[in-house]
Amino acid sequence: MGSNGKWFKAASASVLAAAVLAGCSSNSNEGGSGGDSASSSDKPASASTSTEASASPSGGVVTLKYVDWATDEERKSQQKSFDAFMEKHKNIKIDYQSVAYDEFGAKLTAMAASKTLPDISAMLEPQALRWAESGILMDLSKYYDDGTISPKMESNKFVSPDGKLLGYSVANEIIVLHYNKQLFDEAGIPYPPAETEKAWTWDQFLEVARKLTLDKNGKHPNEPGFDKNNIVQYGVDINHSADFLWTPFAISNGGGEVSQDGKELLIHKPETAEAVQKVADLALKEFVSPTPAQAQGLPGDVGQKLASKKVAMATSGQWELVNIGPQVEKGLRNGVGVLPIFKKPATTNTGLPLVIYNTTKHPDEAIELYKWLMDPNQNQANFDSGVWMPTELSWYTDPALIEKWTASKVHPPEYKTAVVDYALKATYPTPWFFLPTYSRLGEVLNPAMDQVWLGEKTAEQVFQEIYPKMKEIFDSGKANP
Repeated sequence: MGSNGKWFKAASASVLAAAVLAGCSSNSNEGGSGGDSASSSDKPASASTSTEASASPSGGVVTLKYVDWATDEERKSQQKSFDAFMEKHKNIKIDYQSVAYDEFGAKLTAMAASKTLPDISAMLEPQALRWAESGILMDLSKYYDDGTISPKMESNKFVSPDGKLLGYSVANEIIVLHYNKQLFDEAGIPYPPAETEKAWTWDQFLEVARKLTLDKNGKHPNEPGFDKNNIVQYGVDINHSADFLWTPFAISNGGGEVSQDGKELLIHKPETAEAVQKVADLALKEFVSPTPAQAQGLPGDVGQKLASKKVAMATSGQWELVNIGPQVEKGLRNGVGVLPIFKKPATTNTGLPLVIYNTTKHPDEAIELYKWLMDPNQNQANFDSGVWMPTELSWYTDPALIEKWTASKVHPPEYKTAVVDYALKATYPTPWFFLPTYSRLGEVLNPAMDQVWLGEKTAEQVFQEIYPKMKEIFDSGKANP
């Protein structure tokens, strides 16, 4: 999942902690998946549900409850995987519930409070270590150590400070540059670089963005008479709705938000402010990217933006291919390239973890479902749609496996170097994999960033203002206040 944005408005930490404590206050067998607080309206039409009771210890059919926030296209792909699983596991039924993205955190919190948590679920990345700190998630270490579940890429590992493994990303995701090839052809401009070593410099990227930005009279931003208030085609739409979407540029410049070893805050470094200001200035001073207000007039997702020709390029997660796919069916010629650089190539990676709750009454069956969902061989539908990338290294190095997960037509010819190789060469994991305070830092940082994107304050001003509060949180080492 992720095409609706990888950020969210989380329930407060105090509410989360209270709910989790309430949900764990009794024996775990009393807080299993037998109850269901969701109404039928919470379930997608395509979901496979069952009215059968979970199996008794003596045997029978077990019902596992699984919850996520998938969009329509993602839900269809996920359901195919569940259907295949149930075909092979006749004793297990899956009660699949998908709730609205913005409601997911509150939904889980309510389930914890009412002792009706699912057996297994997707987990919002920023919340993962918070739930782990509260002791509600199963430590999956032994299942990876004994080979029950095949090894995953270490860059996708969610681990608590005390070494408990709460899971790996079910899908690896990196930030890339999507674009409409037709607009490049019409402008006579070569496509964006698809190789890490050939990435545009920031100045080269800006020059191309200018050439692809047009006002209603066909003028570019660097031409006399350009009307910045009547832009009909933007050179680029930079997704900066959450920190991990803009931090690749800060990292590329020698800054970032947090060091990769989790030992140092970097948000107050001049290299961070310099890169972030240049990103903001694409809209505020260069007029090649929409301001927040102008973005309101653009189509909803990246696929629609590119197909409408209102945007030539867009930076976002590779998961946007699931939204680009329907437009490809209508004739869009999509392309994908590596991000422009300041000093070094850099992209961030993320991916939601799948977690199992300690309250499950059916741990063995839950592990079977988890194992299935984490097996790249069982996720062809999600690869074909473009929403997922695998999390096992061999799927990035074995030509036959690469072909298997990149064969659908939503993956353009340059995908191998622009995404597969790029992921191996330039990835910097988002700190929510390993830093307990990361979610709390984001609650300070992300709202403050609105002032930068709106041009109310410079990046340097904002970072210096919020640094003391972020430092206090960082030094606490706590996922929950």
